[in-house]
Amino acid sequence: MLNSKRWKQLREWKLNESPLCELCAEKGLVVAAVDIHHKIPCESSRTVQEMEALCFMPSNLQSLCISCHANLHRLGQSHTKQAHKQREDERLARWIERHER
Repeated sequence: MLNSKRWKQLREWKLNESPLCELCAEKGLVVAAVDIHHKIPCESSRTVQEMEALCFMPSNLQSLCISCHANLHRLGQSHTKQAHKQREDERLARWIERHER
């Protein structure tokens, strides 16, 4: 989804709407935003439809600088190998459950 034309257009729109890092701005700092962060991670969804909704929901987006974006992911540990494996295991379990019925 993040390689789609739809995402690239939404990302560009968000950066134009909010060109400064939203977290730095809360601290009174003026820093250019270069990344768009999903407040609720798309990968936390249970279905492809939920994932798509979270991915393209403007209210779920936050403009951030590189440093703030990296810090959020480090604190949330959302990009660790363990987190990815856990999400994949959960998706597989849900898939198995749906197809055993």
